Amino acid sequence: MPNSSEGLSRRDFLKGTGVAATAVAAVGLAGCASSGSGAGAQSASSIAWDRETEVLVLGFGGAGAVSAAAAHEEGAEVLILEKAPKEGGGTTRISTGYSSIVLDPDGALEYLHHQVKGLTPDEVFEAYVQEGATLVDWLDDHGLTYTDVSSVLGSDYKNWPGSDAFGAVGFTDEDGVNSGTAVFDWATAYMQDNGIEILFDSQAYQLVQDPETKEVVGVRARHSDGSEIAVRAKKAVIMCTGGFECNDQMIGNYLVPSPLAREGWMFNTGDGIRMGQEIGADMWHMNMLDAYGVTFTEPGAITGRFGLNGATCATGSFMWINRTGKRFMCENPSNIGTPLAHRSVNRFSLFDDIPGSLPLGYDSSYRDIPFYLLIDQKQFDAAPLYDNNQNAGCGLIDKELGGVEPWSEDNHAELEKGWILKGDTIEEIVQKMNENSKDEGYHMDPADLQATVDAYNADCAAGIDSQFGRPAVANDVPNLVPLDTPPYYALRLMPCMNTTKGGPVKNAKAQILDTHGEVIPRLYEAGTLGHTAAQVYCIFGANLAECFNFGRIAGRNAAAETPLEA
Repeated sequence: MPNSSEGLSRRDFLKGTGVAATAVAAVGLAGCASSGSGAGAQSASSIAWDRETEVLVLGFGGAGAVSAAAAHEEGAEVLILEKAPKEGGGTTRISTGYSSIVLDPDGALEYLHHQVKGLTPDEVFEAYVQEGATLVDWLDDHGLTYTDVSSVLGSDYKNWPGSDAFGAVGFTDEDGVNSGTAVFDWATAYMQDNGIEILFDSQAYQLVQDPETKEVVGVRARHSDGSEIAVRAKKAVIMCTGGFECNDQMIGNYLVPSPLAREGWMFNTGDGIRMGQEIGADMWHMNMLDAYGVTFTEPGAITGRFGLNGATCATGSFMWINRTGKRFMCENPSNIGTPLAHRSVNRFSLFDDIPGSLPLGYDSSYRDIPFYLLIDQKQFDAAPLYDNNQNAGCGLIDKELGGVEPWSEDNHAELEKGWILKGDTIEEIVQKMNENSKDEGYHMDPADLQATVDAYNADCAAGIDSQFGRPAVANDVPNLVPLDTPPYYALRLMPCMNTTKGGPVKNAKAQILDTHGEVIPRLYEAGTLGHTAAQVYCIFGANLAECFNFGRIAGRNAAAETPLEA
């Protein structure tokens, strides 16, 4: 399989998502033309094409793979451009590998209509549920291995009308392990077997329009060495570029709370959003995300790691501490953790004080971001703070793609690296936390933390958490255990997301619409870019379902376009 990449350094990546991304985003937000006028976008009349294909797919994750397969099966010539330097698999690869399926189209439509409160048209959901109802047959026809888990997984809100209309399947690899890697292994084999070419290290950054018809006829892309390529699409372009979870400027503009950490695909920096804005695409669902609880991010890294044991510590001698040395919510079971971790965004408000309880003069910032997991020697010795036995997250991919190395079994390697802070006394651990997060305004007083620890330890002795109702036993182990065995250890944590959902508005054919509701000709999307979900992520496996359902819709319709004349 062709690969044009020699690798993308972290420095190059940060340049691309920092200064360059800021400049492009500013153009997209402030200078975008209305009604697909093409102002600011590259005109086809000024392009010298380097490559040509019929259907051009941007992004080789789950949505890109399904879109490419669907277009290919309709007889179209397909080329894929992928931003990453080599195969990685996008959000799909590092997902848990579940997709929702539709058991009852009418009930599913009722459920989804209840969810979005008018923010996604019913005709879009009608197309979605019809595809979802045929998904299992498509999976069988394409040789994907899965387990039907509809008896236990489906809709998350059982009190909503139509909640029993969804089920789910979990994809398994040759060893029977459930993971998104199984989907990506299929995708890689499909492209190889069907001769679909992928150009890696090729970041699409600008759509090319015909100056008269406003049809999207190709893209401009750049490689990490600064060279560029222009690719003509005779039928259509399908954007499968993911969300903006690794673009801090967009996070600050569109999401709360901010900042947020992420356990995701480091190349998802909002490229499709910026390209769409430049040619007048309308946007929707820009405040939507699916959460991943909380995470630790290595210093200098872009993405965090999956599998924190902090919610199920082996001894129960742990607490979460904010910058004032106080607990701020129940740590286990957490309001922002399992079993509905993706929906924990609905509880992210807990990272700030409840209005009305603020002391006079308080600046009303998100003072609980970042926060610290505080443990004592008992917990440090009991288990690693991160569980390496995971079927999801960045531990499944290479370091240059944002992957993380395994956590040590005894926490000592992380202590030596300075990721885990250590203090022989409360005063010393407070000093370490204040220094570690001084840029976030940490000014913890040792006396305040000592008072918090004393109150918690007293509650442990009484067997009742008087502050937040944390149960005395969780997961069949003691859950209220005093922090009474110095030294103390602290790990810096933040609320975390998996993917964002915002992007260009699409219709039932997966065509992208402009700000007047008109189709931008020959431009489609699928996946988490412009996801149909609004208000809340409400179906288990909704991300992969979006890839499968709208990937097939986009691929078929793109392949059906009449080819442009030479």
